[in-house]
Amino acid sequence: MISWVHAAFGICCLVLPAEAQSQTLLGIYYGNQGWKMEQVQAVEAWQGKKHAVVNLFTDWTNTPKVMNTLFGQQLPNIWNNGNVPMVTWEPFTGGQTPNDIEARIAAGQYNPYIANWAGRMKAFLSGPDGVYGNADDRRAYVRLGHEMNGNWYPWSPAVGGNSPLDYVAMWTRVRGVFSALQIDPAHLQWVWCVNAEDVGGFTAEQFYPGNDYVDWVAIDGYNWGASQTWSTWKSPSDIYGPMLARVRATTGNRKPVALTEFASTSATASGVSVPVKSTWIGELFAYASTNQIKMLCWFNTDKETDWAIFGGANGDGTYKSGRTTYKTYAAYKAAVTVNVFVTPSTANPRLITDAQFAGN
Repeated sequence: MISWVHAAFGICCLVLPAEAQSQTLLGIYYGNQGWKMEQVQAVEAWQGKKHAVVNLFTDWTNTPKVMNTLFGQQLPNIWNNGNVPMVTWEPFTGGQTPNDIEARIAAGQYNPYIANWAGRMKAFLSGPDGVYGNADDRRAYVRLGHEMNGNWYPWSPAVGGNSPLDYVAMWTRVRGVFSALQIDPAHLQWVWCVNAEDVGGFTAEQFYPGNDYVDWVAIDGYNWGASQTWSTWKSPSDIYGPMLARVRATTGNRKPVALTEFASTSATASGVSVPVKSTWIGELFAYASTNQIKMLCWFNTDKETDWAIFGGANGDGTYKSGRTTYKTYAAYKAAVTVNVFVTPSTANPRLITDAQFAGN
């Protein structure tokens, strides 16, 4: 049965039966995060499919340059490329970020900055005509203070000696500013993201603000293989299975789940192996499908090791775009070309449907 309903923006949209709907949003972190889009465009041309989501990172440095770059260049460039931006909003304040930054935010010390940022976001979401709530409106995701259950970020209590309650209070205060501006979930979805393992003495569950304040839950986790002295090869179920069960229990299985940062090295105990990494890629996508993961964002950069599946140090193929030749992994292209992945629609001024945006 096919039916029509009124979408959140007041415009009728076609609703297909569940078996006809795409199930997963395909995303990526790659390149210079929206300053230019050539690298994202190259990987999209190679794989033959647009990304629904492009992840970028920005901090809390309160300068016109940072704000204007984000809202005047990065977000519009990503949107104009046909991708919904995900803003990983990291509470780094420039210089030496206080180790109790989440407590200071919760106490209201950054209210003017948050209000300004939220206002700029609403202007972006309002689209080219600057009017919020009509046909040319945009969408975005915000991933605030991710991996707080680790011990490597100043908003992690394991670093600053604060309570997870300070993190929860930070989250609810920030979310409240956006709610006061009437920025609704049809325009902006909030992604609460934990590390796949608890590191530093606190559990992920302690940081959950509650279902009323979160739209998506997400997990970051990597297969480090033999790339580090402390690491060993792990399967997708080894990495994500325990935390996936926990976050679903925490939300009562009422929130869609994303993997917002994931990748594998090719470093095995026997040396670099492109075929072994390729096998892991296939296993990951099968695992995500079986476990109803609603968004996948590959971390496509050789930051600590050879994470990339396009344009990195290793691969089993090549792709030339312009003057640049990129190394590629055929297993990744094969995995993402199946129809389960949402493809943004140029006919939809908001790129994806309300249901897809919300992970339904």
